[in-house]
Amino acid sequence: MQFSKQDTALVKGVAILMMLAHHCFENPYRYAGYELNFFPFTESQTVEIASFFKICVALFVFLSGYGITKSLENTPRDGYAKQVCRRSFSLMSGFWFIFVLCIISAAIIMPSMLKVYSSPNAISIAMFVLYDLLGLSALFGTPTLLSTWWYMSLALIIIALMPALHCFYKKFGAIVTFILTFLFCGVIRKAFNDDIVNFNMIRWLFTLELGMVSADKNLLVKIREFKIIKKCGAADYILKLVVYTAILFALGYGRQHMDYSISYIRDGLIPMFVGIYCYTVLSPVPGLRNVLQFLGKHSMNMFLSHTILRTYFLKDFLYGLKYSLLTFFVLLALSLILSVLIDLLKKFTGYDKLCAKIMSKI
Repeated sequence: MQFSKQDTALVKGVAILMMLAHHCFENPYRYAGYELNFFPFTESQTVEIASFFKICVALFVFLSGYGITKSLENTPRDGYAKQVCRRSFSLMSGFWFIFVLCIISAAIIMPSMLKVYSSPNAISIAMFVLYDLLGLSALFGTPTLLSTWWYMSLALIIIALMPALHCFYKKFGAIVTFILTFLFCGVIRKAFNDDIVNFNMIRWLFTLELGMVSADKNLLVKIREFKIIKKCGAADYILKLVVYTAILFALGYGRQHMDYSISYIRDGLIPMFVGIYCYTVLSPVPGLRNVLQFLGKHSMNMFLSHTILRTYFLKDFLYGLKYSLLTFFVLLALSLILSVLIDLLKKFTGYDKLCAKIMSKI
């Protein structure tokens, strides 16, 4: 048994659901001025749950570490540079198409959005747009059209860093790698005085390494195959469902009350367990598995484009639906529909073929 691309898509499906909820309700300022009914939760419970869903970022990082490690294990070291180039192009080609669509739609529907790039200097404006197009705005601290695009800088860093990190891990082992990471993250955190933008560029390093080690040791598969009750598969699954769900709730509560100074540790271990939960508890469920995998396949498009709907074009409509659950599910549906349309547009314009042709040359 292997943790396959379909399994990865399932976890991504869970992660994108978390991301949408997190962005909608993680702080009351997100829906300030709107009257919402938070049934079946209270407002404070909804905010707490949405805040916990911040781990969606760490889930994507964990999966990146896992997937890149599997690729590196099948790649000779002299092919690492080529793999970095191919992964970077694959990532950015998906982003560029949506970037251009967002710029065009903003210019037509809400031109004021483009003021984010404003500067007295024309060269500065051009550089701001270029940095955003290249996914480097968060890294250099320059303006970005959509705040959620900060992750592109982190994703590029992950792709560039993984070959060296993998080599270091293979030479010195997991314990040395983890210890040095804890020391490094602690020093950087204090150096930047908790500046969230700068700290975000390194706070998920431990999470990335856990994905790497999990892939190398095949941990997810080993944990799923471990039987608590060996003679009855159904009883074993039910027991795991109960135990793992209880652990998940305990970790969720614990994360929200842990010291932020160890966030790089907490947001490594907890997302890893969430990945285990998805693979062990959710993946075996027919129907649910298919839905989550479908969402996972569209997670990149949804991540890159949903903010323009929620924050700008449809904010009044979404939060005006009165019910928080309705706001969430309508945003989910619209984001998914938009993703499907984006994929169709890529195919219709020949963008997919162009990218495939360029990829074959790399």
